[in-house]
Amino acid sequence: MAAITFAAGSMAGISSTRVSAQVASSSVAGDGLLQILGDGVGGPESARTLRDFSRLARWETGEWRYRITSGARRGQTEVENLAPIGATARGETWKRTIGQESTLYLREVTGGSLVLPSQITHPYQGLVYFEPPLSYLIAGLGPGESRVFDGRMDVYSVNNPAVKWYTGRIRATTVNAGAYRITTPAGVFRATLIKTEYQIDILAVVTVRDTLYTFYAEGVGKVAEAEHRKVAAIGLFSTDTKIGNVLVSYTSMSPPTRIESPRVESP
Repeated sequence: MAAITFAAGSMAGISSTRVSAQVASSSVAGDGLLQILGDGVGGPESARTLRDFSRLARWETGEWRYRITSGARRGQTEVENLAPIGATARGETWKRTIGQESTLYLREVTGGSLVLPSQITHPYQGLVYFEPPLSYLIAGLGPGESRVFDGRMDVYSVNNPAVKWYTGRIRATTVNAGAYRITTPAGVFRATLIKTEYQIDILAVVTVRDTLYTFYAEGVGKVAEAEHRKVAAIGLFSTDTKIGNVLVSYTSMSPPTRIESPRVESP
């Protein structure tokens, strides 16, 4: 989502971070992006086909806390909240707030997948509409399988939605990259790795190439994430950023039960 965050108006530099987590696999260790998750040991877990989003991402009202472990925000905590909302005109029924960066509006589609019709990028006051809605979590995606999304993104001013800033094209290629055992401050998890590569082109001037590795533990949700983002604006600037976070704790709001350091035992 950070590629889209940029596309909604960012022209500022973004500090890099590193993730303090271990991935017990080497099958994708050749990808430099996984280096920010620490040194890998052992082998991969048995890969599985993705189930519906409610199990994979623990899709319920709650709060997830993640630790940023290096860079300008080293030691800080980023909070993500998830809550149901009344259906919007675009059929969205869930709202996910990611720190002070963005708010995602999502809806379920047939088969147990989630799509993202719109989002707000708060630092730049940008309102982004995706047509068709952007794929978010894809149920039924088997190990090694991929899906390609092609669409348009229209970016408006949050303060004046009648004002369109620009239109861009977005392609997202999502792959079920297998299952891995990772260690975070919240515990040890068997996690499914979803790799998504975003290509965004705006007005033949700005290009964004973003690779996102998200680790989901069934019944817990996102437990770690690593991202490598390259942005280039012809004749203006270019950036090359690596970002990451790891789960610290999860709080369920319904019922109000706190789960500290959830763990998934190895088989």
